[in-house]
Amino acid sequence: MLRRTFVRAGIGLVGGCAWVGIPALAHTPYRQWVVYRRKHLLIGCHRQDPETYALARRMVAILEERLPAARARVARAPTPGRLASLLGTDQLDVALLRHADASAMAAGKGDYAPYGEIALHTLFLHPEYALVGRADIPARHAWLIAHALYESDADIPLAADASPPLPWHDGVRSFLAGQPLPD
Repeated sequence: MLRRTFVRAGIGLVGGCAWVGIPALAHTPYRQWVVYRRKHLLIGCHRQDPETYALARRMVAILEERLPAARARVARAPTPGRLASLLGTDQLDVALLRHADASAMAAGKGDYAPYGEIALHTLFLHPEYALVGRADIPARHAWLIAHALYESDADIPLAADASPPLPWHDGVRSFLAGQPLPD
C-alpha cells in the first residue's frame, strides 16, 4: 500500500511538472483563449500609448454597429512588444499601432528584433495610426473590416490618400478599388 502511494505521488509530481511548463510556451494559461479569439475580432492596442486604447474603442463601437457578427473587442497589452509577440505567434490577428511601430514590427527591427519579421498588412489608415492585420487574414474579412470603418460616419480621421506604412491587405485593396466582397 505504501508503494502504491509513492507511485501515485510520483505520477502526480511528473504530471504537475509537465502542466507547469505549458503556460511558459504561451501568453495565457487559459485554454479557452483560442475559442474566445475565434469568436471575437480582437483589436490589439497597448498601455504605453493610451491613445491607441481610445481609438481602438471607437473602432470597436463602429464594428459593433456595422459588423455585429465580428463581436469586436479591444485587447490591451502592456507593451508594444507583447503585441508583436501575440501577432507573431498567431494569438492575435489585428492591432492598432503608430505608423513607425507598424513598420518596425513587420520588419523585425529595433525593439521588435526579438520577435522577428511578422507578415502584416494595413487594414485602415489613420493619420498617426494604422490598423494592421496578419497577412493570412482572409480577404473577405479584411474587406468587411475596411468597409465598416471607411463607410462609417464616425469621427475617426482618415488618411486614405496617404501611403500606408505597410502594404494594403488584398481584401482592403479590393474594397478601395470598389470591387465587390471577395468569396
